[in-house]
Amino acid sequence: MYLVPAFLFAAFASLFYVPGFLDIPLGLLTPRLLVSQALFAVFALIALAALARSIELDPVWPWRPGFRRALDRLRRRAP
Repeated sequence: MYLVPAFLFAAFASLFYVPGFLDIPLGLLTPRLLVSQALFAVFALIALAALARSIELDPVWPWRPGFRRALDRLRRRAP
């Protein structure tokens, strides 16, 4: 449930990435670069938060009880 938004926001973040942002002197920063990097940071943080929420709640991770229950059901049905 939260895994798809994590990938979606990570894709949005990749659209706004500015290569070498930390190497650009402050005097050479344009407003466009600054806004682009700010949007990258916001989308990346949202993606990380969604991934953390996914790890906490979604049953697709092997350590979650829902995953183990589904795996046990599959094992019982297999010959």
